[in-house]
Amino acid sequence: MNNYEQLDAWVDNHFDEQVKFLQELVRVPTDTPPGNNTPHAERTADLLQDMGITAEKHAVPDSEVKEAGLQSITNLLVRRQYGPGKTVLLNAHGDVVPPGEGWTKNPYGGEIENGNIYGRATAVSKCDFSTYTFALRALEAVVKPTAGTLELLFTYDEEFGGEVGPGWMLKHNLIKPDLM
Repeated sequence: MNNYEQLDAWVDNHFDEQVKFLQELVRVPTDTPPGNNTPHAERTADLLQDMGITAEKHAVPDSEVKEAGLQSITNLLVRRQYGPGKTVLLNAHGDVVPPGEGWTKNPYGGEIENGNIYGRATAVSKCDFSTYTFALRALEAVVKPTAGTLELLFTYDEEFGGEVGPGWMLKHNLIKPDLM
């Protein structure tokens, strides 16, 4: 079995775990506005830690968060250094616009019905938190990289322009990706 087949098999074998992870992410509201997103970052960091993945927490100072029109922001960075080489950064945002009217399911329920998952950010972009996390795990389990760095950046201000998310992380030299 080649690496691609092994990666496919690993992903298939961990599918239910990945779906449960996404459900947990959906269950913590991140409506922006108002932008009180630190509770989601804390929950995400705890869930990652349960998988043996440490996320650096980078809390943006309250004054900068308020100036951006939000309530709280803690950016998360998972940094996996495998050896010399380029740094590849995958960025996803956890903030969402408020759910609006017409929902027939709980927008924070992460309910599964007929093979579909329902909830805010199941398609954009809490699903990317899940996809990137499980891609990292699959890569390390199967390929066991020895060069380069892989970073996962989880931020919470896409709806307000990215200045206290990826922009803030870049400005403070906390990330310096070669590829993003």
